[in-house]
Amino acid sequence: MADVGRSHRSKPRATASCYPCRNRKVKCNRLSPCEACIARGIQDECKYSAPNEDRQAIAQAEMITELRGKVNRLREQIAQRAARRSSIDDPEEEEEEEATDMEIVYSALRLGSEELVWKIVGRLRDGEDLRELARDVARDIGVEDDYSG
Repeated sequence: MADVGRSHRSKPRATASCYPCRNRKVKCNRLSPCEACIARGIQDECKYSAPNEDRQAIAQAEMITELRGKVNRLREQIAQRAARRSSIDDPEEEEEEEATDMEIVYSALRLGSEELVWKIVGRLRDGEDLRELARDVARDIGVEDDYSG
């Protein structure tokens, strides 16, 4: 049983932003000199309190957090796909459905508007499930009656 009197406190992290960005409360890209200071013409004032190694560690921690989120989304997609596969008894039927999904997405990429193409590409890059994407694309291009996905 944990102590009730103790509160959970996170470790204090070194400040990664340069002094001018911290004072102006603007985003610092943590380069030396940073883009914000270069844009304001004060690159000679761009100084950091944290050593370079600490700033790199903080940036890596942020990247790790982002990657963990992506891993969790991919795990959810894998679980959804596994659940769908277990509900489909016929592997040939599953292959046909997947081929139909790919045809819908491919057709939209070939024949769709530039806006639709970029929307699809973004969702593919985010690792979205092909079945969900095909269903949405079919609805967007008006063939959802032909597609029962």
